[in-house]
Amino acid sequence: MVRTTPDDEFDHKVLADVANHGWHLVAIADDENGPAYVFSVGMFHTLNHPEICIFGLSDTKVMGQIINSIGDMIRSGQSFEDWQKNNDILEDYSCMFRQVAPSMYREYFGYARWFHEGDNFPMLQCVWPDKSNSYPWDSDFDSGMIQSQPVLATKSAWPFAEAKNLGVFTTKLVLEEAFPIMLVTHDDDGDWQFLCGTTNDSRDARVVCLSAIVNTHPNVSELADLPMGWKAFRNSPDDSWQRAKQD
Repeated sequence: MVRTTPDDEFDHKVLADVANHGWHLVAIADDENGPAYVFSVGMFHTLNHPEICIFGLSDTKVMGQIINSIGDMIRSGQSFEDWQKNNDILEDYSCMFRQVAPSMYREYFGYARWFHEGDNFPMLQCVWPDKSNSYPWDSDFDSGMIQSQPVLATKSAWPFAEAKNLGVFTTKLVLEEAFPIMLVTHDDDGDWQFLCGTTNDSRDARVVCLSAIVNTHPNVSELADLPMGWKAFRNSPDDSWQRAKQD
């Protein structure tokens, strides 16, 4: 159910943009309460895809252009979901999409609630990294940028079917030296391995709970549906995961 009857000139503009372009952009300037942000109104209605929001970049026009680019990608057949990483949105940086908790809608997305006549619509936040490609939930994220980008994701979302305290295999280098995970295997017996690809020495093997891996390397959540007997790999931390059956 969406709004079809406007109450004023701005409402006419929103409905016209959705009808003619597919969505309307709402830009909120920064103030003492928080950073600037921009969000779409109408993508869910037009494209059957979650609305998109982005926070904290210096210019709302730039954020609007980013959302329009994402909308064009969706229109051409791409789709985005929670914990999905994309390298094509910002030059030289990877963005991560996070599902916004509906409890945040009233505070941030009033016009989307007006258009959809309530909270019955999904919203994805396009989260950008710092200069070292760390995200706000990473321990090494630039602390000076924390206030620029509140992450509105559902805190209780857990992508894996396995429990958070499941013991999984990794390496000393991943745990203690922050090496990126380059190879993930979901073995036939159900075991998970999150490996850096730089050592096969059994003395470097470590066992840690699955939640610790997800918290420090959140992009592995993209692999939560990896079937048993399959592996996922990449050549660099900025590459997309590739999947294949294990030998």
